[in-house]
Amino acid sequence: MRGSRKLARTCSHERPQAYRPPAVAMIVTVYIDESGTHESGVTVLGGWVGRMGQWSSFDPLWRKLLKQNRLDHFHSKSMRQSKGQFRGWRVFEKFEFTQRAAEIALKHLEFGFTIALSDAAYDQHYVAGHRPKEIPLDTRYGLCFRHCLSHVPMMAKQAFKGRELDINFVLESGHKNAGDAQRIFERVKKQGLTNPDEIEIVEMLKTLTFEDKARYPGLQVADINAYSAYQHESGAKVLEIGTIEDPINAVAEGKRIQKVPVFRLELREVELLTYKRFVLNEIAERRASHVPRNPAPKMPPGSIEDDGS
Repeated sequence: MRGSRKLARTCSHERPQAYRPPAVAMIVTVYIDESGTHESGVTVLGGWVGRMGQWSSFDPLWRKLLKQNRLDHFHSKSMRQSKGQFRGWRVFEKFEFTQRAAEIALKHLEFGFTIALSDAAYDQHYVAGHRPKEIPLDTRYGLCFRHCLSHVPMMAKQAFKGRELDINFVLESGHKNAGDAQRIFERVKKQGLTNPDEIEIVEMLKTLTFEDKARYPGLQVADINAYSAYQHESGAKVLEIGTIEDPINAVAEGKRIQKVPVFRLELREVELLTYKRFVLNEIAERRASHVPRNPAPKMPPGSIEDDGS
């Protein structure tokens, strides 16, 4: 009896532990568009990163901007060339629209980025030399997307101060090399990794979808990044949205410079040789896993398995 009362007193003085629900990952969407991938000397991807709430604020403001300018959707090249809905637009009207579009993105999203790859660098440091037949090398578009997967998730991790992230990627549908991006995405998600940083990146990757640019404001604003960067990279025009060079491990610094920064990444010799090594290593792994086995030895005459027939 005394023991039971002592146990009751002990239990009554224990403080119940506060329930801590499991951390809920923040849903982040990356919209990406391309420019200059048609034998133009340089390939560029441009994109914007935002969490669900940021895109929810951005989308209606973008649609309002389109409505004010009597547009169904936005396409940079059509505006530059005064085609379609932009026929008759004067220079100052184009400038005002672009500035207003940039203001909305720079106020409501987390950060933007551009990725550039010159044809010369691609040919010299990636295609040149051993060109394997077992696995196709990445296209220029594919390499830029691979570079995006290698860096943008960790940049997002920094931007959102270490939160757990579920990152979804949306690319414009209809590109001839869309299958290359799909192949790379699935390969990156499935490959066995041992490096902690790489494992962390893969765990953040959730979905890749291809959508109609006319229906998605995120793809339309990514178009501005991509086309503006392409014009700059090809030497035709200055950038309309200022970018910060080499942002790896410097997202916080970029945000001190500009609340919603736009970062520029470039595929140079080191990155291209590294990505080619990935392909060669995959080939070596496949060959190692398909080593032909030695044929089973024949049983000598007169053995139990040999019935003389």
